[in-house]
Amino acid sequence: MNFSYPCGERSCCVLHSSMMLRSSTKASLRFFRQQSQSQFGTLSHPKPYLIPITLSYTTDIDVIKDRSHLVNSIRNLQNLDSALHLFDKMLSMNPLPCVNDFNLLFSSIVKMKHYTAAMSLIKHLFSLGFKSDIYTLNIVVNCLCRLNHTPFAFSVVGMMFKIGLEPDVVTLNTIVNGLCIEGNVDYAIWFLDHMDYMGYQPDSHTFGAIINGLCKMGDTPAAIAILRKAETRKCKPSIDVTGYNAIVDSLCKDGLVSEALSLFSEMTMKGIQPNTITYNRLIQGLFTFSRWQEAASLLSERKQKGIMPDTHTFNILMDALCKEGKISSARAILGHMVRMGNDPDVVTYHSMIAAYCSQNQMEEAMKVFDLMVHKGCVPEVYTYNSLIHGWCKIKRINRAIYLLDEMIDKGLNLNVVTWNTLIHGFCKVGKPLAAKELFFTMHKFGQYPDLSSCATILDGLFKCHLFSDAISLFREMEKNNLDLNIEIYNVVLDGMCRAGKLNDACELFSCLPAKGLKPDVYTYTIMIQGLCREGLLIDAEELLMNMEEHGCLPNSCTYNVFIQGLLPRNAVLKSIKYFKIMKEKGFSAEARTMELLVDYLSTHKGDNAFQEFMQKIV
Repeated sequence: MNFSYPCGERSCCVLHSSMMLRSSTKASLRFFRQQSQSQFGTLSHPKPYLIPITLSYTTDIDVIKDRSHLVNSIRNLQNLDSALHLFDKMLSMNPLPCVNDFNLLFSSIVKMKHYTAAMSLIKHLFSLGFKSDIYTLNIVVNCLCRLNHTPFAFSVVGMMFKIGLEPDVVTLNTIVNGLCIEGNVDYAIWFLDHMDYMGYQPDSHTFGAIINGLCKMGDTPAAIAILRKAETRKCKPSIDVTGYNAIVDSLCKDGLVSEALSLFSEMTMKGIQPNTITYNRLIQGLFTFSRWQEAASLLSERKQKGIMPDTHTFNILMDALCKEGKISSARAILGHMVRMGNDPDVVTYHSMIAAYCSQNQMEEAMKVFDLMVHKGCVPEVYTYNSLIHGWCKIKRINRAIYLLDEMIDKGLNLNVVTWNTLIHGFCKVGKPLAAKELFFTMHKFGQYPDLSSCATILDGLFKCHLFSDAISLFREMEKNNLDLNIEIYNVVLDGMCRAGKLNDACELFSCLPAKGLKPDVYTYTIMIQGLCREGLLIDAEELLMNMEEHGCLPNSCTYNVFIQGLLPRNAVLKSIKYFKIMKEKGFSAEARTMELLVDYLSTHKGDNAFQEFMQKIV
């Protein structure tokens, strides 16, 4: 990867890859210190001016006004274009702004997350011969870390030493955070453990970054251990609410809501005031596990403390109510939310729409959707997917297609869920050929069918007696090297058996091991049923016995299918045998089996032995 360094050169001890970080960083930092002292001596902190300025801000009232106007302009920047325009304007000012003003501009650009642009402007300043201070280079370090180029950030640290600047704790904290962003949390912990040796005192930001990184990895116990370590070291300032929030959130995601509440009590006892994020995460965790009363208590508590619910709080409430099917209560919360001055967002409306769709109240769902659009909220793909699924569920496929067209017109990126839902919908209404057309249309939109789509279409084609179309599609799937699983082959085997193509099914069944597939209980049951349909009861029984030998235990459906094959052919003794086996295994007769049984008894009233046996087991 080509990367342009702001300083225009690489330090001789630059770490060129993340593979070198663990073994070299400590030695590199020590080397940089030694090199900076031997080559440059003890250098004073650079002056705050980029180039010598003859007119001081403190002696010229006009310059003071100009600087005040400049600072306000920087703080009011709204986008990158205006920032770039202001940068050009600053370079043309006379006298030139001080380095602090340029740093303020760069920081504003970084807050907009335009990291590459910020580095480009800093590089341009360097090319003009301007000097920078530690704050400027810390901005560069931060940009590199945010761009997942933390190894290159060490290069900037090396450059700091070469020009006589001493990295501060902010520099190292930024690198620690960068390592955590990249997922190198283990190395960040190693770095933390060696900061004392390098002459730096870790602070709450150091520990906080690692806690956050560990929580994102799902390693909550390790995050708690780092929290305790920070407490033991009595780092100043102490871990703030952000660090606790990360652990509270991680505990809730792990299902350890009680432990999260204990940590919540601990932080309040230590004088660390919870904020709206703390309460939101706890309330959501409580709702997830249906601890409604405790969630209500926290809601009351936060109000008493003056921490009013925000939009996210209301979204949590509405989502919980909607998932419980309490739509009327959710609507009441929505009204209360608006009265309190919180504007509903996409998530708010989606919860209502999904709830109505789940209850097949599609007209109500569309009313909420229309209100959402009217209020200026742009529906996301997942909202459209919920509506499409709802319409397909009640077999109103035309309404679903209308929404699909609307998504395409709006340029939304349709995902595989969108296509799968429509494919299922078409098959549900008996239109598998239309589903097949959608199947191939997916490619035009950069989507590829998953195995669920494949199974649905094949099953739909077979059930509509479109055997040739189904087999043709199946062969094409095999030809395109799709990683077909046993579920796909089960659909095809079932389709072949139902179409009377037992020989084809047996041939395909025998090929499964060569394809690296192991038949499951459904595979065997399908084949046993197919053999029974053709009257091949001996072969069916042999396959039933073989499946146990191959480590696949028959289930209730397997035995029922076999008995259903035996009864119409008057195989009484075998029927009795397998009725006994089925009962011993704790399985019961299905409705179809009982129906055949009643038919047999009504036509064979003289078969006393069979009737006596059935009286015992039924």
